[in-house]
Amino acid sequence: MEKLIFGVPKAELHVHFEGTLDPEHYLVLAARSNLTTRYADADAVRERQTHSKDLNTFIEVFAELLSVIRTELDFCEVAFAHLRRAKAQQIVYTEMFFDPQMHTERGVPLATVMRGLLAAQKAAKSELGVRVEYILCFNRDRSAASALATLEASRPWHGKIIGVGLDNPEERDFPKKFAPVFARARSLGLRCTSHCDVNQPNTIAHHWGCLDELKVERIDHGINVLDDSALIAAVREREIGLTVCPTLMQAEIPGRMEFRAKAVKRMLELGMLVTINSDDPGLMRGLLVGDLMWRVHQAVGLTRAEVLTLAENSFRSAWLPPNEKDAYLASVRDFAGK
Repeated sequence: MEKLIFGVPKAELHVHFEGTLDPEHYLVLAARSNLTTRYADADAVRERQTHSKDLNTFIEVFAELLSVIRTELDFCEVAFAHLRRAKAQQIVYTEMFFDPQMHTERGVPLATVMRGLLAAQKAAKSELGVRVEYILCFNRDRSAASALATLEASRPWHGKIIGVGLDNPEERDFPKKFAPVFARARSLGLRCTSHCDVNQPNTIAHHWGCLDELKVERIDHGINVLDDSALIAAVREREIGLTVCPTLMQAEIPGRMEFRAKAVKRMLELGMLVTINSDDPGLMRGLLVGDLMWRVHQAVGLTRAEVLTLAENSFRSAWLPPNEKDAYLASVRDFAGK
């Protein structure tokens, strides 16, 4: 089972570029830019990461640590370092989120962000033989006007950005306030997804809003779909992808992993289009998709068929042209037949 989990070709559909930065690399980038940091070593950075107790405190740590990513080289290095680690677990295709507002608001031009990310994309293809595409995420705790301005500013790169998403803390007017932004994104040919974080206030209404107002094709996290039978039916009927992240934070909440693993198992039993993803591996013990599939298996006893379904679902949910999707699915079947 371990050989199967780590060896089968897989896609990653829910990973944040900024959240791939590991403690050691954080210190390298801080030194490169001559930035003063309060952390003496990587262990001190990891201790800071244990201060993440919930979504809001996690974002505080997240924003602090990404502040060292400043130059085109920084963006390229961080993305490529993650993709190199992912290749070792046969993650051959990645759709990576990035948060432009969290960079432009601190004075980093969007062009710098994009040049660095696209350089990593090129290097990953030529040096690793893996593919990465980018999803532009708007921050839910910013205004819709800011999201729309970011969308319009990104238009020179729409041939390189495949879709849009939403992350950061959920606000009471989410997702309705972003409906015009998503309508504009769809008119520009971009695909749509949104986070619905786990056990947040008004979560059932937020899931329905993502489906009916934002018209998403995937829901990121999406575990609370299981709390509403009508949602389960709608998600199955519309073939909505659910990018679950059974991640382990540096300060893990007891029972968190088991709760998410059971949700994955239940979604598989219901025939839902669920995938396993790493979310923010640099801030969450460095665990990638293979590691997390293994942890889920240890928690709930995945069958061989379920492991293969998870791998296949990762490509079925991917925003790939049909012929390329078929080729990846064939690679899963070929591996399973060996």
